[in-house]
Amino acid sequence: MATVSAQSHPRFGPRWSQQTVVLLLLLLLVGVLVLGPILILVRSSFAPEGTMPLETWQFSLEHFHALLTSATTWRLVRNTMVYALCSMAIGVSIATCIAWLTERTDMPGRFPVRVLMFSWMAVPALVVGFGWILLLNPGNGVLNVLYRELSGLRGVIFPLYSFWSLTIITSFAVVPTAYVMISGLLRNMDPQLENAARVHGGGGWTVIRRVTLPLLVPGLFSIGIYMFMAVVQTFDLPLIIGITARFPVLSTRVYLLSSPDNGLPNYGFAAAFGVLLLIIASGLMWAYLRTVSAGEKYRVVTGKAFRPRRIALGYWTPIAVGFASLYCLVMALPLLMLLWVSLQNSFVVPSVEALSGLTFDVYRRIIANPVIIRAAVNTVILVVASATIVMVASTLIGWFTTRTGSKVGKLLDALSFAPMAIPPIVLVLAIVLIYLRTPVYGTIWVIVIAHSTVFLAFGVRTMSSALIQVHSELPDAAIVSGASWLTALRKITLPLVWPQFLNGWLWVFAHSARDLTAPLMLLSTTNLVAASALWNMWQFPDLPGAAALSVMLMAVLMLIVVPFQIYTARRLETR
Repeated sequence: MATVSAQSHPRFGPRWSQQTVVLLLLLLLVGVLVLGPILILVRSSFAPEGTMPLETWQFSLEHFHALLTSATTWRLVRNTMVYALCSMAIGVSIATCIAWLTERTDMPGRFPVRVLMFSWMAVPALVVGFGWILLLNPGNGVLNVLYRELSGLRGVIFPLYSFWSLTIITSFAVVPTAYVMISGLLRNMDPQLENAARVHGGGGWTVIRRVTLPLLVPGLFSIGIYMFMAVVQTFDLPLIIGITARFPVLSTRVYLLSSPDNGLPNYGFAAAFGVLLLIIASGLMWAYLRTVSAGEKYRVVTGKAFRPRRIALGYWTPIAVGFASLYCLVMALPLLMLLWVSLQNSFVVPSVEALSGLTFDVYRRIIANPVIIRAAVNTVILVVASATIVMVASTLIGWFTTRTGSKVGKLLDALSFAPMAIPPIVLVLAIVLIYLRTPVYGTIWVIVIAHSTVFLAFGVRTMSSALIQVHSELPDAAIVSGASWLTALRKITLPLVWPQFLNGWLWVFAHSARDLTAPLMLLSTTNLVAASALWNMWQFPDLPGAAALSVMLMAVLMLIVVPFQIYTARRLETR
């Protein structure tokens, strides 16, 4: 490859110089996106009280002294760890059961369950949280109102604003992502050891307990660490449920310090909390990488073709179908509640009498609202620009890290992976500190920068994994025939990895549309997007309007994501 790259080209001169220029530009881009926020965050945490990070060269430890000597800090750390551990344990357990039923058994309805699981990843956590508030709010939540009417008792069927409600709702939201990871683990596991155990007289449950589960433990452990890290970094549900429940966590503390309802932001103290959260997340990332590395020795997938045997459930079939259906119903309830509220001019508990009041007036009002129209245009710009920037940059980074093997390429790979260890709330806080006094602040493009930074690690992992499977002989042949390396990448390599590129683009598209962290922390009158408009309408409050906007946002995301998931699920079912 080095010999081919050193040849000259009649139009561009020495080919290595063309690659070098692009490589240095990528290094500069990733450095600005990733290194800049980290350095500014650390500098801000050491800045004297009441100063901005670049206003003075003085350093002070007062923020860390206040942080480490406060009992509130350790309560926040404890709350965050307990919340993340319980949510992860419940969510991963449910996901494991459903993944095993759809991938390794003959349970009826596997196809729709698989499609729903993949599709629910596109539903914003903010929307799910609002739906549960409408269902379980102590005063007028639908389930609590029905409970009081049917039982004649006072009180609530389930307290919404509590630690366990926040944990259970978060665990339900964790299940789809965990399912995607665990189902792949089960689908790719060679069944030879299980078959050998059955040949030697092992029963179904004995084989699962003595063979299947031990083989899955390393993978499940790494997935558990990843999901634990994701819950530690989560912001939406702790904001809309946890604060009212008086159960603060680190992410909401960072937000409240940097965007207080009253008074001036305390960026220095917020940055100190951000550094603490960054250290915790980095430790979890290190544990995750070590676990993934140690799990290599448990691999049992060989180069031979195999098809895992499906277990006949027999008389357990109704229980399995009931379990999967119950989870799907629980996930659908808040979404159906939002749909109901969006079809009423005011909040009304569902009833036969209320059916006569169904109307599309709220949708007409939302569509005609110039603020919502501006938010919709900004959202389109945000999601298309973020997804395109991330995937184009990721493809180029993946090319250099998998093809050149240079030290600069390895540095680029390491920098692009760094955002995985940076909680989004911390990264966005650092972006606030960098761009606060620049022309880009307050525009939609500062949110594009934030999302491009947050989602870059996912894009690079996706494209690096895809590009490493394409043998270098193909682009090398094009280069020897006179094509530039960029032409070889565009016309030879990219068409071969186009499905992975499209997958990554759709993932960033959907997650950019559903994210609340960056739009809320970078909110201004000119960069309103769907997520921040939804938050404003909920706070106003305009419950029917917020519900209608939630339904429209979900509908758009589903129309984009679901057809592709149906196609993928059908291919998996016919393998």
